[in-house]
Amino acid sequence: MDTVHCHTPFGYSGISVLWYSMFVGMPLFGAVFIGLFTLPIGIKGFVHGQFPPRGVKVLRPTKILTGWRANLKSGAHVSIPIFLILFSIWGYFQVDKMPQEIKNPDYSVCESKQAH
Repeated sequence: MDTVHCHTPFGYSGISVLWYSMFVGMPLFGAVFIGLFTLPIGIKGFVHGQFPPRGVKVLRPTKILTGWRANLKSGAHVSIPIFLILFSIWGYFQVDKMPQEIKNPDYSVCESKQAH
């Protein structure tokens, strides 16, 4: 964070890229990556009314949950990627309120980092 003002990736301010990647990019990446595994299981759990859903392999003998417990567990599997997507949308609108410029940046740090 000390030299973020020295960089301009893709022609944008390094600070803006940092904020957007932290509050938009990383949550979206996490939602896609986690959602690839959890969404199908959660949706199948709702459809079949049990958890783990029919046809899903488990590592050891597992008690099949039905009723509200199954819905709770399926809901947790679906809600994690949804939460990350909502966090990313929220973050997109919050980034503009975050500090975009460093007051009195020390550009001598930039020159010493580039020399190495």
